[in-house]
Formats: sequence, structure tokens, C-alpha cells
Amino acid sequence: MGNAICGASGYGSDMSIPMNTDSQRVKLAALRARTDRQLAALIHHELDSGLDHAHASLAGERDRAQRAYTTAHKLLPAIYHLDQSERHQIEAKLRALRALLDGRSAPGGSKARTAGA
Repeated sequence: MGNAICGASGYGSDMSIPMNTDSQRVKLAALRARTDRQLAALIHHELDSGLDHAHASLAGERDRAQRAYTTAHKLLPAIYHLDQSERHQIEAKLRALRALLDGRSAPGGSKARTAGA
């Protein structure tokens, strides 16, 4: 007789088990919030690094800046809950880095870092 939680195989393969306790929902929400904060911090770090590399004149540094932009641009949609001011900061950094990579000067000066990152 199989365990109802683990499914017929006994290895937890039954993915149709609903989350039906408040405790499980709270734990999942806390995990999601922590993941969102970590993703936001990673994106800020990538963009700051990319901006630093974009200001360098060496081709290898520009490649690193492009990779930082690509990484940050791909990760941003993965953040479910991001307050408006932080989203604005990240998007401003993305625009500034894109402008530098495209050979335009960054909006608001030569260094486009924002406070709080």
C-alpha cells in the first residue's frame, strides 16, 4: 500500500498534492520573498559591474559589460514582487548600461550607479 503523500512510487512523484495548510503557504511566500530579494541584489550587482566594465576602454571589459546586461535583463522578469522604486532603479541602470554599450553617454552623467545598491 503506497503512501498518499509520496504517491504510488514512494518517491514523492505525485505532483498533484495541493498545498492545503496555512503553514505551507506562509513558508512558500517567505521563500519567494527571499528569492526575489536575492535576485534583485544579484541584478544590482551585475549592472554595477557592467557599468564599471562599460567605462573601460578594453574590448574584453566591454564583453563583460554586455554579459552583465544580458544576465540582468533576463533575470528581471523572474522577480515576482519588486517594489516600484527598486524596479525603477534597476530599469534606470539597464537603460544606462545599454546606452554605454551602444556608444551613447549614460543619462545623468558618466557613472550611472544609483544609491542603495
